Amino acid sequence: MKESEFKFLGYRISQVHNKIADNFGEEKEVFSHSINIENKFDKKNNRFVEVILNIDVKTKSKCFEFSVQIKGAFQASKEMPDNTFKNLAKYNAPAILLPFARALIASCTAQSNIPAVILPTINLSGISLDKIDKDTMKKRLKTPKQLKK
Repeated sequence: MKESEFKFLGYRISQVHNKIADNFGEEKEVFSHSINIENKFDKKNNRFVEVILNIDVKTKSKCFEFSVQIKGAFQASKEMPDNTFKNLAKYNAPAILLPFARALIASCTAQSNIPAVILPTINLSGISLDKIDKDTMKKRLKTPKQLKK
């Protein structure tokens, strides 16, 4: 099997914020989330990119807020065409990082003694990432209890 020309070098959770009010859960909560994706291409090494995901989850009542920033490092081979590298950084890299963020959010909320908040899976192909907050990502999140209903 041929080795990929686009390598995932690793990730780091750089920021986490969790706020749960004492009255959280007294009424049915409506969750929303937004995801901001930023690519930082290295000027010295034009085959390296740092991809930053900022994910915010909150309730309409403002009783719950969770935010996380995750950074991932990716390297492309020198032979890879520039437009291929930019497309992989724009779509594939965030898709690689999202499961780590989803797991962190679910784990932290479950550890907070509330039903785990599980982000929906997201298909990034064909999405204009500039409009990701407004058009695609504003969905209602469900806790496991709500999923059973």
